[in-house]
Amino acid sequence: MTEFKEFENNNYNLKKSDVLRKNGAGIIDAILVLVTQTILFNYYPKLSSVIEFPNPLSAMFFYVFVLFIVYRFLTIFTFGKTIGMAILNMQFAKRNETKLSFKEKLLSVVMIYTNTVDCYHLD
Repeated sequence: MTEFKEFENNNYNLKKSDVLRKNGAGIIDAILVLVTQTILFNYYPKLSSVIEFPNPLSAMFFYVFVLFIVYRFLTIFTFGKTIGMAILNMQFAKRNETKLSFKEKLLSVVMIYTNTVDCYHLD
C-alpha cells in the first residue's frame, strides 16, 4: 500500500500520496474544524446547547464530528479537495483521470476511498 502508482498527464505527473501525507492533511483539517468550532461557540453559545447531552465531553465530540463532516462535504463538493489537501498539494483523482462521480465524492467526504479513487499529489 505504500508504493507509488504513477500516471502521466500532459502537464504533470500525479503520484499516489502516502499515508503520512494523507494523515497530515487530515490533521490540518481537524485543527481548522476545532478552531472554527471554538470561535463559533464562543460567539454563539446557544448553539452548543441545541441538543442536550448528559456529558459535556460527548457533546463536544458530537459537534466536532458533525462540523468535520459538514466541512468536508462543502469543500470537496465545491473545490474537489479540502484545505489540508490544498496546503499539501494533493487532490482526489482516479487512475484513468476521469472526474469523480457524486457517489465517489460522497464516499470521500467520510474518508472512504474506493479502489479507483485515492489521493494523489503533484511532483
